[in-house]
Amino acid sequence: MNQDRRESLEDLLEAIWLRQEAGKPFDPARYQSSGEGISVPDLLGELDRQRLVEVSDGVAKLTLTGQDRAAQIVRRHRLAERLFYDLLQTGTEDSTSLACRFEHILNEEVTEAVCTLLGHPPTCPHGREIPLGACCRRAEREVKPLVRPLSECAPGSRVRILFITPRFHERLDRLNSFGILPGAVVHLHQKQPAFVIRIDASEVAIEKEIAHEIFVIKIE
Repeated sequence: MNQDRRESLEDLLEAIWLRQEAGKPFDPARYQSSGEGISVPDLLGELDRQRLVEVSDGVAKLTLTGQDRAAQIVRRHRLAERLFYDLLQTGTEDSTSLACRFEHILNEEVTEAVCTLLGHPPTCPHGREIPLGACCRRAEREVKPLVRPLSECAPGSRVRILFITPRFHERLDRLNSFGILPGAVVHLHQKQPAFVIRIDASEVAIEKEIAHEIFVIKIE
């Protein structure tokens, strides 16, 4: 199978998965393949033969095997977005464009390494959930993560907040009111008896549990 056709099949699986994620049906008649001269009905037929997709009454649905395969593609795409956006600091539009190409060249081993490196992020830069991988379930730290909870940083560290995973929405609102939000640069002043961080000219005390929910990258 040539590269263009393989990528077109993956793009179609991803498109069906995204529609199902949004709770909407996938209409093949409204989908345009990105591969020049590649027929969508032909692609669907091949996915059907592989038992990844079922088409009924003009609507395409993923089989259980198809859902697993598509989730892996979406996972690669959203991790690639996170990589470009957080570490290379590209804009969201560029991150998405680059990720569309990058997702097709990541194998499983590299994908898990990227995920571990980023600290197993739960969402992409747009706030959409990243499907879990084996490394997330095992919470591996075989590759030293560049992204880590604030609670694991040493006093004196200067860090940039990448994402926050609060247990309660009210907690996120409170943090935002202090300027503790993705993109903010903070200085960890102390960890005992409470975590104290500096934002601009202000100091904010937070609990250890909250510090564990704030994921950051160190700024040299």
